[in-house]
Amino acid sequence: MQNIGRIIKSERIKQNMKQKVLAEDICSTSYLSKIENGNKSPSPEVMNGLIERLQLDLNYFSEENEEQIMDNLYENYKSIVLTRNEQAAKEKVNHYMNFEIRFDEPKNFYYYNLYLFRLFLVSKQPLNEIEHFLTAFYAMEENLDERQSFIYNVNANIYHFRKSNYIKALSYLESSINLLPNIQLEDWERADYYYTLALNYYSLNQNLNALNYAKKSSAIYESLGYFARSVDCKTLIAATFIQNGHYASAEQILEDTSLFCHRHQLHQFDSLLSQNMGFIFALQGHAKKAITYYKKSYKAKTEPNSILITIHSIIKEYSKLKQEDYVRIWCEKGLDLIKENELTTSTTTYLYHFEIFKMKHQLISFDEKLIANAIDHFQKINDIKNVQKYAILLGDILYEHHEYKKAASYFQRSTEAMYQLKYINKWEDLT
Repeated sequence: MQNIGRIIKSERIKQNMKQKVLAEDICSTSYLSKIENGNKSPSPEVMNGLIERLQLDLNYFSEENEEQIMDNLYENYKSIVLTRNEQAAKEKVNHYMNFEIRFDEPKNFYYYNLYLFRLFLVSKQPLNEIEHFLTAFYAMEENLDERQSFIYNVNANIYHFRKSNYIKALSYLESSINLLPNIQLEDWERADYYYTLALNYYSLNQNLNALNYAKKSSAIYESLGYFARSVDCKTLIAATFIQNGHYASAEQILEDTSLFCHRHQLHQFDSLLSQNMGFIFALQGHAKKAITYYKKSYKAKTEPNSILITIHSIIKEYSKLKQEDYVRIWCEKGLDLIKENELTTSTTTYLYHFEIFKMKHQLISFDEKLIANAIDHFQKINDIKNVQKYAILLGDILYEHHEYKKAASYFQRSTEAMYQLKYINKWEDLT
């Protein structure tokens, strides 16, 4: 138990209760003062009386001292960041949220909440349930030391990255670059930072920076024996080459990574590597070969949201081949999977994808409102690529129906999305 005297004193002050009032009929005021100052341990009778009068529930207080709490939390934080274990993160969040901790050291208060912030992010809690961390740290940012500021910047980056605010997210990481020479970081923390930085640069098409930091991160993780995290970096390197159009290099990296995974028995990456290999062939126009890899990925997956990604990929390739029967079959597979699971933002996304592909291939009637709603949905979640994609589609269909004014408005919307994707505001900046 934390110092019971400190808890009693804190609660008494919080309730605006004088020592004399609390001690009445339980113990002397001087005895209470000694308990509160840690000079005396209360007898069971006295402790029960004080707890009852204060209406304290000691289940909300930790049985460890402050330093033990911080040591244990740091080890949990480190383990969960390195394993990316969403379920373990949820369990630890629930554990630490189930009791109240009173800190003597302000630095421990900051670290405690910074570590919890990251655990909330790993556990994939809804962002609106995490926002209070961001708001609180923003208000007291000037009180943080440089190491705490570094951790805060990584957390804030992940938060904004999940909202697809990539430029804002990157600003937090780049502000930490100047902190690196001044703070002591463990190697795994540096690798985590480099990977996060690489992911941000990749999302903004800054591919040289992405490659540089992904390679740095991979080398550190591999030297430490965190092979799964090194695979994350290797697949990001492959994705960066894909984004650059260097498909042969990307294919070679994925093949080497597959051997690396086999050597270290990392079979959990089989579906991801097959998915990425399928994407390479899809981009090169080899739809049938892409489908082969996508189906291999599909068979290896168990998590519903991940399965939906692969189903969507398969549908796109059958659509290119104009094989309507297979488009229908795989759309129905996806829709059935959505029905079996709770409807969330991610599954809503695929609901629109599958219904629109059925519509495109005239498997269901044209529904202008459905596509318009899809465009609004993607705008809301900041998925600008799909805003552009479906605005073009709806514009084309409306044009074919001779609804030229409506078509023009959606072509305009697709142009605005294209500007946003290129991070430009003016026509003159187009090259």
